[in-house]
Amino acid sequence: MTDDQSPDSGSSVAEKVEHEVEKVEHELEEAEREVEERLPESVTTPAPGLLPGEVSPHPSPFRYVMIAVILVVVTALEVAVSYLEDTIPDALIVVLLVVMAVIKFGLVASWYMHLKTDKPIFRRFFVLGIVAACLLYLVVLMTLHVFS
Repeated sequence: MTDDQSPDSGSSVAEKVEHEVEKVEHELEEAEREVEERLPESVTTPAPGLLPGEVSPHPSPFRYVMIAVILVVVTALEVAVSYLEDTIPDALIVVLLVVMAVIKFGLVASWYMHLKTDKPIFRRFFVLGIVAACLLYLVVLMTLHVFS
């Protein structure tokens, strides 16, 4: 999508959401830089050294707070979308809620579970567990004849 192309010109809902997420991420990074300049260095500096299994240092406490703020905003958007029940189609509500849930899951898993700073093998085990759980859930649903 080019800079002069609006997100409304023939794009899908997923592209619109992606465009908005990119815009919010950019604005958040700018705001974070501005706030970090005003905070004391002890708040914006990550802990020294690496723990076993880490490939990069943990983020600063400020970063964790910013992620928490993003999670609160996305949760507020989820609540707002749930009140649009008679305004927009139910299928669109479900899609929006699932997209926001996936965004929140990704943020929590990568930042608060430290998958972002750990070795890639830990991330692979985590994804493998998610895939296995989804497959098991699908097998149980098929066994119970939910899809027939």
